[in-house]
Amino acid sequence: MSTSNNGDSLLTALVAGCSASGLTAFMTFPLDFLKVNLQLSNSVTRSQYNVTQNFSSMAQIMTGSSALVTGNVIKNFARISSYNWASNFMAIDTSSEKKKTSAPRVVIAGVMSGFMETIWIVPFERVKTVMIQNGLLEAEKRGNSNTSIDITGLSMDKRGKPINLSKQYVSPHAYYTSELLAQIKSGRPVSKFQSPALHSKVSHGKPHHLGHHTQSSLDALKTEFNKTPAMTMLRTVRQMYALEGFHAFTAGTMITFVRQVGSGAAWFSTYSATRQLFDPHGKSPEPMWFSLHIGKTQQMLLYVVSACAAVALTQPLDVVKSHIQLKNGKLLYKDSLSTAYKLVARKGFMLLYSGGFPRGIKIAVHGSITALLYNYFERTINVLGEQSVFTD
Repeated sequence: MSTSNNGDSLLTALVAGCSASGLTAFMTFPLDFLKVNLQLSNSVTRSQYNVTQNFSSMAQIMTGSSALVTGNVIKNFARISSYNWASNFMAIDTSSEKKKTSAPRVVIAGVMSGFMETIWIVPFERVKTVMIQNGLLEAEKRGNSNTSIDITGLSMDKRGKPINLSKQYVSPHAYYTSELLAQIKSGRPVSKFQSPALHSKVSHGKPHHLGHHTQSSLDALKTEFNKTPAMTMLRTVRQMYALEGFHAFTAGTMITFVRQVGSGAAWFSTYSATRQLFDPHGKSPEPMWFSLHIGKTQQMLLYVVSACAAVALTQPLDVVKSHIQLKNGKLLYKDSLSTAYKLVARKGFMLLYSGGFPRGIKIAVHGSITALLYNYFERTINVLGEQSVFTD
């Protein structure tokens, strides 16, 4: 079993780290749900048409937590195992016949582990976002006071008259059919006599693996999924694959990498600088991230200041990522820069900081909760490791 000097064994780090990360993700998920809701929901238009978000239970608010917890556990497993492998691979022999990894190589190992963990983040972040949208769509359908209007964008008129977005609320959390998508892009209602042309215009958004399907069959799938939004991770994955194929799980890859790097850099640099202000004459030879010679209040202030810096720098990236990864993201947006431009042009610059408050709270408490849980799980594993199953 691999064990670092004066450190935890690899097995202890994996079990304690993954358990702490998964439990922390579950505990803080309501903040994630609130963040995505603030970023993607159209509260102004919704209130204009008297549509509310009626949540039936806490379980509906936790929709998407399974994807987040699973992603965090796998992410931490990839981070710890890849860091351990990289640092051991680059370790050099010393005069004391012990291997040691130099500081520059530790940085390289950290970058490699960060790259590996981000690869796992992307698909689970997309699944989480779609699951949250499904929960919000179900809440809006329940809170729709006008039952004669289908807020998923389907016309309830027996004559088959196309809907008019200027006279009806359509939930941004529903899958958009080709007719509705054409109206959103053109900004004006479309005559039913133009439907064939519309289908050909929007067919470029169809996944390659569904090339033999007609646009009408894709619209039929979207209609079915809007009527019965998936509330479990496996069912959500099936629906996403049915509409977009494998590409459903790669949306927002680059913007997620940039956000992760920026968030980590802002948090650690701010934390380190603020720590020096509070503890300029620290006696410990090595940086002690969770064991400073300061009070609990000052330690909490460190997390708050670091979280504010991370949100200030990366919240626009997070908002753009959420829009690219929403259900209709690939049909409405092309790349990160054009997405940011469209969002600012339509709703103003402050939209890029929507959801920043709950995200900041999550970043501030996430580190401290994870550290506490890690220490608890570590002690539990060590105690269990000393117990004997069979005795004389």
